[in-house]
Order: sequence, then structure tokens, then C-alpha cells
Amino acid sequence: MRDGISVEQRAGIGSQTTQIGNQNNYYGLSPQEACNMTIQLFYDNFPKLQEAANEVVRERVNELMGEIAQKIEERKLGDMSPFGDPDVQYAVYEAQKNYARFGTKEMMSSLSELVAHRIQHNDEGCCLKVTIDKAIELVPSLTTGQLDLLSLFFWCYKVGLPLIQDLNELKAHLDALSSIFKNADFNSVSYLNMLGCLELCINDPVVCYSKRYGFPKEDIESICPEMIRKTAGSYTTSYVGTILAIVNSESKINTKIDPCTWIY
Repeated sequence: MRDGISVEQRAGIGSQTTQIGNQNNYYGLSPQEACNMTIQLFYDNFPKLQEAANEVVRERVNELMGEIAQKIEERKLGDMSPFGDPDVQYAVYEAQKNYARFGTKEMMSSLSELVAHRIQHNDEGCCLKVTIDKAIELVPSLTTGQLDLLSLFFWCYKVGLPLIQDLNELKAHLDALSSIFKNADFNSVSYLNMLGCLELCINDPVVCYSKRYGFPKEDIESICPEMIRKTAGSYTTSYVGTILAIVNSESKINTKIDPCTWIY
């Protein structure tokens, strides 16, 4: 067990050191109680600000941790012990820091979903944990349109739905994607690639859906919305882009998606 571990920070005023070592017993706590205990960790590390700014920061951090607690409860996670892991604490601190600085509704949604995934999958392999940590770092650099574009790439080229049995069902699915992610910013491909959210992969949605579901390409062309056609090109989502697409999708579609299917 990790109970009682204590690491003393020895750093002077103005140091860039982040103290992650002081730990409490997170076993048997509710999600809200566990989240509340991480708030003090944030205050111990975030730079001291003037009173007015400090009040805004306090409100934002409390708001974010409340949202994280809600996401954890929605996932019915009973084990709060990952909050005692220094690596998880660092990820939570990064999320708190980013939301304290920017405080947008969209960012709160993405960060809370990412932290909930980090708690849920803390026992998974290193790759998924590092991917989530990197996504938390990148969230402030992304717009809603860029997240929607990642989601389109993800759904078009990473996800197959066995329940789609005929062309009408596929058309309904593609129309729904075009509507849900209607803000996709197709001018941001180079930027997303620079951030590491994309990877090279030659894609054509008509060819892809024809192979995936066995429908003739001519039939796919007749039902494929323009927005889906525009995803054709040289990229799909990388690991980081995939987890960002997943949390963006979870915020817009009433479903939970297991990232372990794609990130392992």
C-alpha cells in the first residue's frame, strides 16, 4: 500500500520544483472526497497571485474538481487509490493548472474526462497513461473545431460498427457524425500534425466504408456527406489524437468509449 509515504520538498522561493510526494490515504473515499484532497496539492504548487486573481483560480479549481468527481461517479469507479499515485497527482495538477489559467467550459469538459480516464486506467500499460498525460498538456492549445476534426478522423478511420447492416443505417451514421462534429476545422491539419495529434495514413472515406461494410463504392458516394468526404487525405489520429477525439466524443455523445481498444 502507498499509505503514509512522505517526500519532503527542499526548494527555495521561486523554484520551479513541483511537490508531488506528500500523500494521504485515498482508500475508502468517495470521488468528491478524493478530488477535494488534491486541491491542497494544487495550492501548494501554483504560483501565489494577487488576491483577485487568486479567488478566480480557487473558483476554477474547485469547479474542475467537482466536475472530475462527477465523471468518476458516472463511470462507477469505486477505487480512489490512484489519487495516491504521484504520477496521477502530477496529471491532476497539470489539469488543475491549465483550467486555472484558461477556465473555458470546453476545456473543463475535456480535462475532466481525461482525468477520469487517467484514474480508471491507472493500472493499464505505460503507453495509455503517457498518452493521457500528453493530452492533458495539449488541451489548452486546441480549439473546439480542432477537437471536432480529430473526432471525425477517429470515427471515420478507427471505428467500425457491426450494427450497421444496410446503406440507410450507414447514411444515418454519417449524417450524425457530420452534425455532431459540424465545427471541424479542416484548415488545422498542419497544426494538429505539428502537435503530434495526427499520424500518416492515406485515407479515402468512400473506399474505407466500402471495404468495412461491403457496400459498392458507388452506393457510398451517393450517401456520403461533404464533411465526411473532406476527411480524405494523408492523416488519421495518433495515440494522442485518439484520446482527445474520444473525450471530445464522450462530451457530445451519451456514451463511454474504452481507449484500450486503440491505445495499448
